[in-house]
Amino acid sequence: MDKVKLQRSVVTASGYAQDIKDAPASISVVDKEDILTRPIRDIGDAVQDVPGVYVESSKTGGNTITMRGLSSAYTLILIDGKRQNVAQGFADNGFDGVFASFMPPPSMIERIEVIRGPASIIYGSDAMGGVINIITKKHTDKVTAGVQVETQLPQHSDVFGNIYGINGYVTSPIIKNKLSLNLRAGYKTGGQNAFLKPESARDYAYNNAGNDASQGTHTNPYATHSAASFTSWNAGGRLNFTPDSHNTIYLDAEIYNTVGGTLNTSRNGWSAVRNFYKINSVLNHTADYDWGNLTSYIQYSQTMWAPYSVTPGFVGSLPSGAKVNWDGSLHDNKDIVFQSTFKQTYDFSNDSALIFNGGVYYLHENLLRRNVGFQRAMNQFAVFAEGEYLINNYISTTLGLRYNYSDIFNAIPNPRFYVNFNPTEWLTFKAGVATGVLVPQLSALYDGWSLNATGGGGYLGNKNLKPEQSVSYELSAILDFEHSYLTLTGFYTDFNNKISTYIYTDSECQDTTSCYAYRNVDRSMMTGAEFGWTVKPIYGVSLDTSYGFTYTKQLDGTKNPINSIPRHKFVIKPSFKKGDFDAYIRWSGNFQTPTIASSGRNNVRTTVGDFYKDYQLVDIAASYKLLKSYTLTLAVNNIFDVNFEDYIVIGSGATASAQNRYQRILKSRNFWISFKADF
Repeated sequence: MDKVKLQRSVVTASGYAQDIKDAPASISVVDKEDILTRPIRDIGDAVQDVPGVYVESSKTGGNTITMRGLSSAYTLILIDGKRQNVAQGFADNGFDGVFASFMPPPSMIERIEVIRGPASIIYGSDAMGGVINIITKKHTDKVTAGVQVETQLPQHSDVFGNIYGINGYVTSPIIKNKLSLNLRAGYKTGGQNAFLKPESARDYAYNNAGNDASQGTHTNPYATHSAASFTSWNAGGRLNFTPDSHNTIYLDAEIYNTVGGTLNTSRNGWSAVRNFYKINSVLNHTADYDWGNLTSYIQYSQTMWAPYSVTPGFVGSLPSGAKVNWDGSLHDNKDIVFQSTFKQTYDFSNDSALIFNGGVYYLHENLLRRNVGFQRAMNQFAVFAEGEYLINNYISTTLGLRYNYSDIFNAIPNPRFYVNFNPTEWLTFKAGVATGVLVPQLSALYDGWSLNATGGGGYLGNKNLKPEQSVSYELSAILDFEHSYLTLTGFYTDFNNKISTYIYTDSECQDTTSCYAYRNVDRSMMTGAEFGWTVKPIYGVSLDTSYGFTYTKQLDGTKNPINSIPRHKFVIKPSFKKGDFDAYIRWSGNFQTPTIASSGRNNVRTTVGDFYKDYQLVDIAASYKLLKSYTLTLAVNNIFDVNFEDYIVIGSGATASAQNRYQRILKSRNFWISFKADF
């Protein structure tokens, strides 16, 4: 939700600090207090209340993030402005939710800025739907530290697994005003979510022969979206060096690891567990002189995963002694990024000014899929420039252009134009047009067939795929009064050349009668409205509310929605703070989530209808600060214990299957306890 204060500074919209009301984009900010007073497994949990953002649980228990009707592939994740996304197609079959867990420890986060809508002019490909920028704590001139210990205990522990975690950081000067170091780390582990199919829909072989794949195929009693147990940890550090008042240099490095999976892959009916690693390092230099500000960085990122070596068809927890098959099934994505950006403000004699921001960008991307003998690389180069012209105290305009070039594609231009009008101190109008681009995934840009990572089918590539492109129009108003802050935004996105898969039957589909093939489809559209209202504290009582309306449709062909995103999403959160005590009640509701008319497998729309079942949730939490340095928080989530398992049984006997009326299965009533110490 939009939690902002008067003259609040953000950096994500243009790449430099500016008042949130002057930024050429729709931006929301999630404060550190919001992050540290509720259970946060990954980035999705942190931003789920932002209007225009929809977070969906994946089959591994992690979250995928959808913004303004576009799936997680169109959302760019940044940490301190540095790219974190991996190549599309790197993790398939529902495992993409794992990457949302690759984030700094919550205690290290200062705030999270969320751009809703295209930001390709500044950040290039992947930023078509929006940008999430995690801002961490910076250079310090004194020793500070923080640690948080937490646990999440579900009431129905036979179905949902307990979660335990610890995270912390320490920052310390080494040479006063010259050199400092921060270190951070986190660890989290959780049990499996064992969602059993309805008794009448469990596979005949399982009911009669037990867990024995030799007695029949698909002997899995678990429903899809039953996440396996998981562990995740990360550790990193940053060395900050300030040689003089004009120059700042930092070297940052971090390693992440997550082991997780699903008890039912849905396609093959067995369990799958993978081991993920990510290594990220950044060298950044900022020079700030009278002639301008120049920021340059080079970044190296490597993400790897491989499955555990088990007998095909295994169900349940990993067998004792199972090892990761790095040699035979390694998936490896390497990125090298260089960017240099120049910014300067030019003042004119008539009280107007021009803020110029421009630079160059280079990305080398390499993708290896050892299990199918696939390896491919791509280079992208871009130049971009943008100018914010402050005409007077009331009107400013922003015009920019990015030119993207790839060794696989022709050059692609990305313009942006924005107008801000401030007739009074408390009222701001914004209007703009922004374009977005997404380069096709490397794993799809080839001629030939490759096996699905979990077996049981494959994909047929297409080297003639075109980049996906969008044009987004938006109009918004901001009203900032003494005791309240209100935002209202409407948007419309024209989306072209969306890449999708379809079932293809041909001899090219080796070892199977059919496979999935890639193609560009025609136009789609996304439109909607976003509303946020914050009532600032009055006698300790405050209120945060948000509403998002999202409607998507294919403009050619089937006219179906392009995603299963709730058309209506509400959040109402009253809070109370007095002294060292802080509490809130949060109500959220998702309504009219459209089903998708699938081609193949169970047709969800035929079974469930046009929409998944609506739901509402209520959470309550309270925090108390002890001795000014210690904070104890207790939260009860899903306080009314809404049950998200409501199945329709299809067929009977050995051919019976089940379809949930809910789009996803959320946790039953659960209790979150956190103890945080700051020094």
